[in-house]
Amino acid sequence: MQTIDMIVRETHVGLWYLVVGYYFFLFIFLLFFRWRKTRNPFQLAMALFFLLLAVGRVFYFIADFYADPTSLYGGLPALGITPYFADGTSFLKAGAFFEWSGLAILSATAGFMIFGNRVAEIAFAIPALGIAIVLGLVPLDPVVRIGLSGGAGAIYALFIPLLFWYLAWQSGGLLRRSNFLLGLGFMVLFAGRVVSAGRHYLADAVFGSYTIPGILAPGLIVIGLILIAVGNEWGQAQ
Repeated sequence: MQTIDMIVRETHVGLWYLVVGYYFFLFIFLLFFRWRKTRNPFQLAMALFFLLLAVGRVFYFIADFYADPTSLYGGLPALGITPYFADGTSFLKAGAFFEWSGLAILSATAGFMIFGNRVAEIAFAIPALGIAIVLGLVPLDPVVRIGLSGGAGAIYALFIPLLFWYLAWQSGGLLRRSNFLLGLGFMVLFAGRVVSAGRHYLADAVFGSYTIPGILAPGLIVIGLILIAVGNEWGQAQ
């Protein structure tokens, strides 16, 4: 059984490597092959969004696989693994700060696209930026941290896709399809993030092991990223 657990763990590691690599790929592609040519601020915002997601996920990756022994499997020493770091809290804080900062940039851009003014841009960015500061810098009880991160994450999992679907409703033709696909991609991406955040509960109460949520979370994120990439390309073709 220990051999199977190790195989499952390494599969999870590989999938999250794929997620991080895809984040960096989208950042490079959008920045150097889209924004540099078009100077479209949306492309720059998307590039920065994926860069911050990549950096944040690296910190989460360290916390999940190389720090706190209870962070992913409930007891890595039982698998014969000694974590490199005794405590993953600082990595989780850093990961939350960078990822929520990325959401602040994305929200600000969506607000500007809808309302066309800087006031809306700032107003849309403030909540996510505030959450980034609180989760990243303020000492919180673990239960409070999980509640804030999970509750706010669920809200944004609906909020961001709805913004793009609103833009799809307001637009037409290929641009409508682009915005719809972007909204769908972000919904799937956030669904993967929710599964990752709730992996302990899902493993205990639903699936009986970490195998399915451990594979489902990065799998959904990769599918979401593919949809976002396609939607972005359709928007460029408009």
